[in-house]
Amino acid sequence: MKQTVLQRRAFSVPELLIALLISAMLLLATMMALSASFHAFQTTTRTVSTSVSGRIIIERLQSMVRSGVDFGPLPASPLDSVVSSNSIDINMGDNHWISLRWDEPTNALMWEDGPDSWPLLEGVTQLPPGSSSAVAPFTLEFKDGRWLNRAFIDLVVEHDQAQDLQMEDGDMAPLRLIGSAMPRLAAWE
Repeated sequence: MKQTVLQRRAFSVPELLIALLISAMLLLATMMALSASFHAFQTTTRTVSTSVSGRIIIERLQSMVRSGVDFGPLPASPLDSVVSSNSIDINMGDNHWISLRWDEPTNALMWEDGPDSWPLLEGVTQLPPGSSSAVAPFTLEFKDGRWLNRAFIDLVVEHDQAQDLQMEDGDMAPLRLIGSAMPRLAAWE
């Protein structure tokens, strides 16, 4: 008697289903890892971009304070020495005044040079994390009620909302940038 040997030429249906399930789980895990990596990249990129832009603005403002010859707004009384304000006026010499003003409705730090005005930095909310009230972007310390001794700059900036993707949750804490400078005239006295 002759024995017949059965040879299998293909996978069975249960084997195919198990292989398909394992492949789907591996693809899902890979997609989740890629999504988390992409989200971390976007968050880091926006934070660095906001930080670099903000630091450049702070450095420029400090340079303007150092080289300015007169400043405003002045204290309401000669006995007052500190003014917290949403704006700072700087006389750059030759009676050329430049104003920097926080515009709350547009959340922008505005550069005003005579009749011209344009946004210097957008996304300036002035709401520090955990606070419900805005902080003044400029604090000016005067000596003798007239001469600026030191200017403090405190900007709270949010990242650019236009760069958000639809799939992101958008939870990024605002960035707080702080700097101070004193005019060279006050430093040499």
